[in-house]
Amino acid sequence: MSTPPLTRQNLLFLATGLAGSFLVNLSAQFTSANISDIQQGLLAGADEGSWITTAYTMGSCVGIVTSGLLIGALSIGRYLVVSSILFAAAALAGASTSELGAMVALRSLQGFAAGGFGPAAFVAVFMVAGGPRLAHAVIILAFALLFSGTAGAAIAGYVSDSFGWRGLFAVQAAIGAALALAACLWVPHKALNWSALRADWRSIILLSLALASLMLVLNQGARRFWFANEIIVWGTALTAAAWASFIFVSRSSPVPIVAPRLLLTQKFGLPIGLNFLLRAGLAVSSYLVPQFLATVEGYRPLDVSELMLWAAAAQLLALPLVWWFLHLCDLRVAMAIGVVLLLSGIILMGSEATTSAREYFHYGLAIYAAGQLLLLTPAMIVGTGSLKPADLPTASLTFNISNLAGTTLGVGILSSFVAERQKFHSDALTEAASLYRASDGEWVSGLVGAVAGRVASDAGATVRAAAQIGSAARRQAWALAFGDGFLVVALMLVLGIVAVVAIGRSPPIPRPVKFFRREKPLETENHVA
Repeated sequence: MSTPPLTRQNLLFLATGLAGSFLVNLSAQFTSANISDIQQGLLAGADEGSWITTAYTMGSCVGIVTSGLLIGALSIGRYLVVSSILFAAAALAGASTSELGAMVALRSLQGFAAGGFGPAAFVAVFMVAGGPRLAHAVIILAFALLFSGTAGAAIAGYVSDSFGWRGLFAVQAAIGAALALAACLWVPHKALNWSALRADWRSIILLSLALASLMLVLNQGARRFWFANEIIVWGTALTAAAWASFIFVSRSSPVPIVAPRLLLTQKFGLPIGLNFLLRAGLAVSSYLVPQFLATVEGYRPLDVSELMLWAAAAQLLALPLVWWFLHLCDLRVAMAIGVVLLLSGIILMGSEATTSAREYFHYGLAIYAAGQLLLLTPAMIVGTGSLKPADLPTASLTFNISNLAGTTLGVGILSSFVAERQKFHSDALTEAASLYRASDGEWVSGLVGAVAGRVASDAGATVRAAAQIGSAARRQAWALAFGDGFLVVALMLVLGIVAVVAIGRSPPIPRPVKFFRREKPLETENHVA
C-alpha cells in the first residue's frame, strides 16, 4: 500500500475522522447510561422506553451498510458534514420533544447518521496513514474506539446530574455542530460522483434489513421473553428471510458488497472474531456493572459514572504501555496478556459481586478495562496489516458491524441469563429460609423485635420485618445472578486464547520514523490563490 505524504492538512483530516468516531461513540453512551431518567421525563414505562436505544442501534446498522456508497458518491468531506448536521439536528429535536414516538423516530435518524462515523474513521486512517505508518494509526484508532465507550459511561452521569436528561441531547447537538465545522474545514471535498451509487441495491437493502431486524430481536428479546412475544417471533422470521435472501442475491451479484473469502483468511478472519468476542465482553461495562450497581447497591447514574472513572483512567494509563509493548514482542504475547487481564478482572468482579464487602470491585473493573486495550489493539494491527485496497470495503463493513453486533449480542444473552439465574437463586433462597426451622425462626423473631420498637403494633412489626427479609433476599438473588453472569463472560473469554494461538506468528511493529512533511510556503500560497 502506498505511503502518502503526511502534511498538516492530512493530519487535520485524520484527526477529524478519528475525533468524529470518538465523540459520536462517546455521546452514544449518554442515553443508555441514563435511560431511566429519559423514560421518566417522557412518562414512558421501561418496556416502551427501551425502543429509544433499540431504534438508535437499528438506525446505526443501516448507516454502516450505506456509508461506503454515500462516501464514494459525496466524498468523505461532504458525507461527514451532512452526517454531522443530521446527527446534531436529531439530537436538538430530541432535547425539545416530550413525545415517546417522536423520540424513537429521531433516535433512528440519529443512529443512521452516527453509523457512518466508524467507517469514515476507517477510511481516514487508510487514506492518510497507509504503508509503514498504518500500525501506529491503528493503535490510535483502537484506543479511540475503546476509550470513547468507557469515557462516555464515566461522564454521562455528571452531564445528566448537571443539566438534566435534555442536556444529554444538547451536548450531542453541540458535538455534531463542531464535527460539521471541522469536516467543512479540514476534510477533502471532491467532485460529486453519482456513478458510485450504481451498486447492488438489492444486497444493500437486504443486508440493512437483516442487521436491523437482528438488532431488534437481540435488544428486545430478553425484555419480551423471547418467542413468547409476537414481535420477537416476526422479527426472527424477518431476520432469517433477509439473511437467506442476502446470501442468495450476493452469490449472483456482479458487484457484491462483501467478499466472504476475506473473512476466511487467518490474518483477518481471526482478528475479526477476537474483536467480536471482545465486543460481546463489553456487555460487562455496558450492562453487568451498571445493572449490578443499580439493582443490588442502589447506585444512581452519577454513582456509576464515578466508578467508571476507574476504567477510563486504567485505559488512559495503559495506552503508553501498550504502545511500547507492541514494539517489543510478538503481538500474540500482547493479546495473550490482554486475555489474562480480562479474565483476572472479570473473576475479581464476579467474586466481589457475591460478597457483602465489595472492597475491590473497582480494581477488577480497572484491570478488565486495561485488558480490553491490550487485546483489541494488536488484534486490529494484525487484521489490517495484510489488507489490500480492494479489501477495504469488506474490512470496514465487517469490522464496524462486529463492533455493534458483538455488544448487542453480549447484552442480549447476558440479560436473559441473569434474569433466569435470578429466578433460580430466588427460589433457592426461599426454600432455604423457613419460619419453621429453629435457627431461621429465632432470627426472624429477633428482627421483629428490633422493628417493633419503631412500629406501633406487633402486626405492623411483623409486616415490616417480612418486607425487609424479602428485600434482602431479592438483593442477594440478584447479586448471585450477576456473579453467574461474570462467570459466563469469563468462560467466553477463554475462547480468545484459542484464537490468539491460531493467529500465528505476528512480529512486533517497527519503530515509528519521522514522517511529517512540512508544506512549502510557495505551494500553500499557490493553493490558496
